[in-house]
Amino acid sequence: MQRHVMSSKDAKIFINKIKEKYNIDISNAKLEVGKEKKETWYYVNDILAFFDDLIPTLCAIMKLKISLPYVIIDEGAVRAVSKGADLFAPGIVEYGCECKENDIILAKTKTNQPVAVLRVLMSKDKALVEKRGKFAINLHHVGDTIWEMCNG
Repeated sequence: MQRHVMSSKDAKIFINKIKEKYNIDISNAKLEVGKEKKETWYYVNDILAFFDDLIPTLCAIMKLKISLPYVIIDEGAVRAVSKGADLFAPGIVEYGCECKENDIILAKTKTNQPVAVLRVLMSKDKALVEKRGKFAINLHHVGDTIWEMCNG
């Protein structure tokens, strides 16, 4: 993978986007970008912090204290989601979000441990009424390639 320090122009745009999206200030951080094939990774102080369309990694969520809307999931869902499965409505125990379509949310265990970053497919309201169906797509989970790159 090619990795280089962001230009000051790109860094300024990146810092503003992150502040707007996640309300964290990374203006004094060392910012790098890595590219490989069609993948793009963003590093903040040597932490693999964001990927693709500025989706935060679990590392960044824990180390940079990024606050994301979330759902608490049951044990069965934790086992499946932490292996890369998508999240289905019956696995959700509690909503800590408005959860509209395309929102980026965090799946957490009942003990508050983050296990996956997800993109919502079905609104919270629809999920509460129907109580079935695929709620969110798994974008990144504990143990996947991004996790390995984070903790490697």
